[in-house]
Amino acid sequence: MTAESAQTGSEQKRPTGSLHPGLTWRDWWYASKAVFMNMNDTNLGLISAGVAFYGMLALFPAVAALIAIWGFIADPSVVESQMILLRKFIPTDAFVLLDDQVTQLVRANTRTLGWATLISTGAALWSSRAGVAALIRGLNAIYRERNRVGLRQILAAFGVTFLLIFVAIIALTSVVIMPIFLAVLPLGPLTNMAISTARWLIVIAVVMSGLGVIYRYGPNRRHARSAWLTPGALLAVAIWAAASYGFSYYLTNFGRYNEIYGALGAVIALLMWLYISAFVVLLGASLNVELEMRTAEDSTVGPDRPMGERGAVAADTLAPDSSAALAEAALPTTQEPPPGDVIKAEETT
Repeated sequence: MTAESAQTGSEQKRPTGSLHPGLTWRDWWYASKAVFMNMNDTNLGLISAGVAFYGMLALFPAVAALIAIWGFIADPSVVESQMILLRKFIPTDAFVLLDDQVTQLVRANTRTLGWATLISTGAALWSSRAGVAALIRGLNAIYRERNRVGLRQILAAFGVTFLLIFVAIIALTSVVIMPIFLAVLPLGPLTNMAISTARWLIVIAVVMSGLGVIYRYGPNRRHARSAWLTPGALLAVAIWAAASYGFSYYLTNFGRYNEIYGALGAVIALLMWLYISAFVVLLGASLNVELEMRTAEDSTVGPDRPMGERGAVAADTLAPDSSAALAEAALPTTQEPPPGDVIKAEETT
């Protein structure tokens, strides 16, 4: 579809009953259908496996970097105490493996942990950056964008890594402050329930914020507006929570990873959980892409631009089954008669 025809469609009045800028229920249905129909074409499973592998290598350095940075401003034991929130979503053996590593880091010499040398902290950040870089490559494949190269790729990966660590620090700060704030309020017997609810709300907010950072700053394109990041983030959070809980329950009651893999059972379980997490994150990104491709409106930040000038493949492409494309195709076309017909008409009169 040409930029001119798409621009014509964008100038039309938005369809009534839209759930999203320029989208109808029909667009949502076809976008959701396209996500699952295109899984094989986008190699979603294969990309998720690669992201999970690099994520496995980057997980423990990332935790070390988080604890080291947190040690500059507060007690690192807070990280250890809040690990319990993940117990229901991570397989038991994998959780024990991760929890033991966190415990060792937290119980290290306080001065060494809080004032870790720039070299050791930088090494941890560099290792964790590799996992984020793999995720960014996966997002570029889903968003149909070219990968950054050279220094731009390194800076983008570091930028997203720092943003994710910042989100985690804000979350830990909120977890520490929220119970103190709620304890002051005259809630009576509801205090414990309020604290528990607040912690889960913080977890949801953190996951949503982290996904927002990944979806906005990961792909090599002009940033999408928040409204076009939310659907995929909501889908990812819902599926991730259900899939993680289900996987953990399965391994606890039916799984025999330890019998099959022996001492590597915990590592395999953690790798599988990372695969599920990566798959869900990329699945949410795929939904965002399909939704963007079903509106003629500019979904990128900044002033509105015509199609073909938005700096994003998804924003510059209109799916043939979208309401905007069908509405544009249904517009009446006015064609001028050939010059010979005009002359004949004048002679007749």
